[in-house]
Amino acid sequence: MQSKRQTCSVSVYNEETNTISTYHVPVDAIAGALAEHASFDVALDDFHNRVDDDFARRLGGMVLLTLASRSQFLKDHLSITTERDPEGPPSA
Repeated sequence: MQSKRQTCSVSVYNEETNTISTYHVPVDAIAGALAEHASFDVALDDFHNRVDDDFARRLGGMVLLTLASRSQFLKDHLSITTERDPEGPPSA
């Protein structure tokens, strides 16, 4: 049995249309770009190998915080709670 091609998700915030788009892309198609940029790695062991609601919330929050780091509009409209600030949205 041939293994499936490794893929990744690429999320983009478009300020003109005020939309977040996520693309499903083969890793080999963007391998050069991946090699030149920082990654945010999440070890499944840290979550006892459970991909549950808590994991999804944290991963989604990380993606949104990353996108907001490059968009003042998105940063101004984030209203999510992070582990560092359990009382409210993260300070910008």
